[in-house]
Order: sequence, then structure tokens, then C-alpha cells
Amino acid sequence: MKKIKLAILISIGAFICITTTAEAQKITAGGGVGYGSKSENVNFQVNAYYRLPTLPLRIGGDVGYSKPETDVNEFDGNFNVHFMAVDTDLISLYTITGLNVLHVRASIGSETFTDTDTGFNLGAGAEMDLGFGRGFGEAKYIVGTEREEQWVFGVGVRVSLSN
Repeated sequence: MKKIKLAILISIGAFICITTTAEAQKITAGGGVGYGSKSENVNFQVNAYYRLPTLPLRIGGDVGYSKPETDVNEFDGNFNVHFMAVDTDLISLYTITGLNVLHVRASIGSETFTDTDTGFNLGAGAEMDLGFGRGFGEAKYIVGTEREEQWVFGVGVRVSLSN
């Protein structure tokens, strides 16, 4: 568990270093809701992405939270690469490839149990200009352990972090 926390901390630090020198219009952040086909559970998430200036790629990730049962909390994180197949001011279409980490914490009486699984996700998404930001919709399949393997659908809004 300490290795996962260290890896997440290093990833966040690297992302901050990259984004502080980047052009602001290339950085977007937002949030949304998702639904997993196997967990049958709503997930709330926040995300941030950086558009690489010379390549049709965007890198970043999201962190999500859900509470499928009274005594269970699920946290998931994704580090994704988006290949921007179409990227215009009005609409963007992209593929998603990434790493998924699922952390589950359950409390039964006075005892707490935790488990962490990793997986790989593949999917596609689209964004559309809304005037104040860009609405997005994504569908991806998570390949991993039996508990984690499922289709995940998400929608939300991202805004540019430009001045």
C-alpha cells in the first residue's frame, strides 16, 4: 500500500511540474459521474489533462469515489493517454488507454479490511464545446481482476485553466 501511495504522490508531483511550464489553454480539469456495469454503482470523479503541444496526445488522469454498500468505500484512479483522432474547437474524438487502480476499504464491526487491484483500460470518448467548458462522454472497458473487470461509462464537464 505504501508503494501505491508513493507512486500516486510521484505522479501528481510530475503532473504539477509538467503543467506549471505548460501553456494554460492546453490544461483542462473537471469532474463528472460514472457508472460501472458490474459494480452497478455510481462513481463521482475529478480529472485533469494536459494536451501535448506537438503530438496528438493528451495525458492525465482521474480519481473517483463510490460507496456501493454501507460499510464499503471504493476509490479508483486512472492514469490515461488520449489519442486525439479529431480535435477541433467544436468537437474532439479520442481513444483511451490507461492504467486503473482500485482500492476498496470495508469496515465490519471494529475491524477494517483493505484490498487494492490494478488493471488496464481501453475505450473511447468525445468532447463538445458548451461555451463555458467542454462536455465529455466516455466508455471504456477495464481489464483486470474478476472483481474489477467491467464496462465503465462516464459523463461530465472539463474547463480550460487559462487566464
